[in-house]
Amino acid sequence: MVNDGSTDETNRILSDYVRSDDRLVEVLTQPDRGYDIRRVPANINLASRTAETELSTDFFMISGDDCTYPKDYAEALIQEMLAKPEIVVASGCPSSDGVTSQENVPSGSGRMVNRRYWCEVGGRYPVRAGWETWLLYKAEEKGFKVRLFDDLVFDHARPRGSRHQFLYWGAAMQTLGYHPLYAIGRIAKNVMFRSMSLKGSMNFFRGYLQACLGSEDPFISPFEPALRRFVRISQTKRIARIITAQL
Repeated sequence: MVNDGSTDETNRILSDYVRSDDRLVEVLTQPDRGYDIRRVPANINLASRTAETELSTDFFMISGDDCTYPKDYAEALIQEMLAKPEIVVASGCPSSDGVTSQENVPSGSGRMVNRRYWCEVGGRYPVRAGWETWLLYKAEEKGFKVRLFDDLVFDHARPRGSRHQFLYWGAAMQTLGYHPLYAIGRIAKNVMFRSMSLKGSMNFFRGYLQACLGSEDPFISPFEPALRRFVRISQTKRIARIITAQL
């Protein structure tokens, strides 16, 4: 568990939990440095490196601090992934305030990852905008599959994305090499269906433009050309399918 600068009773609660639990639990405590989304992949990498020295597992699950899962959540995902080895990243469907997400791929917390695949892509998240989606596209690039099981719902106590301004979400479309039409369509969808607040949608668009114009921020730097090319080709095919279906 990574305690990333909590200022409440988190440390005490975790200490009590460690003392009362006979399973292997390790708490990694970071100083309070204010909220910064770029620390999330760094914290996951920190936990991954630590676990590698202590545990040997076939799968691992990533979770934030505000999620509550069904009792057999992890078991259900692992059974699906064992039955279909081509699935290397899987999750249930997140819900917040009683509203279930309409996403169709694993996103954020609750994702189960095949450790062999994780090691194959370096065993670390790249600390740059688009890091979560990078793991999914890398899987598809390598011929694997990712899967979201919409009948396996888990709860987010906080509304998803409530602690950041969506700038990096917009920038991620450029770092990953999104097709411009696909990126514009995603921006338009956010506005039309109000999947973000107006301020969030504006920041989303602004982040994309800033990344397109170039940024000195290393967190907003392009991924490798081969992956960007794969993403662009995949989205071009999807756009063609959508247009063909409308004709």
